[in-house]
Amino acid sequence: MLLYRFPGKNIVRKSGSFIPCEHDALDGFVISNFTGTGYWRFQEDEQSDLLFLKQEHLNDISREDYLLKASQLVNAIRSLGLKKVVYSRIQTDDFDTSFAKELFYTLEEKYTEALVYFFSDKNLGTWIGASPEILFEQHGKCGITTSLAGTKEKDDTNEWRVKEILEQEYVSHYIFETLTQLGINNIETHGPYDYFAGPVKHLKTDFLFECSVSQARELLRSLHPTPAVCGLPKDFAAELISQIEDHDRELYTGFIGEITKEQTKLFVNLRCAKLTTGKIHYFLGGGFTKDSVAEQEWIETENKRKTLADLVDLL
Repeated sequence: MLLYRFPGKNIVRKSGSFIPCEHDALDGFVISNFTGTGYWRFQEDEQSDLLFLKQEHLNDISREDYLLKASQLVNAIRSLGLKKVVYSRIQTDDFDTSFAKELFYTLEEKYTEALVYFFSDKNLGTWIGASPEILFEQHGKCGITTSLAGTKEKDDTNEWRVKEILEQEYVSHYIFETLTQLGINNIETHGPYDYFAGPVKHLKTDFLFECSVSQARELLRSLHPTPAVCGLPKDFAAELISQIEDHDRELYTGFIGEITKEQTKLFVNLRCAKLTTGKIHYFLGGGFTKDSVAEQEWIETENKRKTLADLVDLL
């Protein structure tokens, strides 16, 4: 079962399941994991709309342990000379899963500028999300990608901190360099500007460019995972993430969306949660630099959790 709605479009409902595929075989509604080692495309069939819920334990981390690891991570970034590392956590709350579809429709109504989705699959499990971040979009020869980094509460009128400005600049620079290395020219940039996403706001830069279908496929390989969800240098950051995070990100910070002959529209799978028997597991992350303060990063993840949690509380 799959429900989804792109910004400005109508809700799409499909019956079927996700099947694993190779990167070059991605077609239709697709999803990937964070590491880019798993890709799935949705195959329609006449399956019923059953919820696939498991008795499953996901590794939460306490506030105290998070703050300790976060402080250690900042020290490692400073000593190793890294620019950025994205550190994530899981928070689990009780949830009456009979309200799962109702939560989707509430998210769809609330977050008009996000890709909102809900699916239940016997292999991937049951997930819900409302992502504000475009990974890659293509219409004909026109390509679009975005740099979305830096986070604070939507009502915070203070100037952006140096940490957040640099965090966004790192991602923007990486994207621009990736585009030029693939021979993509005529790049237009717009931003950075404030972008509101529910209870938080981010710094955002848009990139518009021309690219062929073959360049688009190669660009997708190069962009995912972006420094916005991994870090810089990317390979070093990914290795550090595998060492410090005690959980599998699974589909969190992978990509999700559609690839068709006419167009491609993929989002980064953020502001999402996995549902298991009687539980909702929020996946939450934040970008760390040498200027990060552990307590502030914890608060940032709490604010991101509110994207879904505030609406769960209303059900």
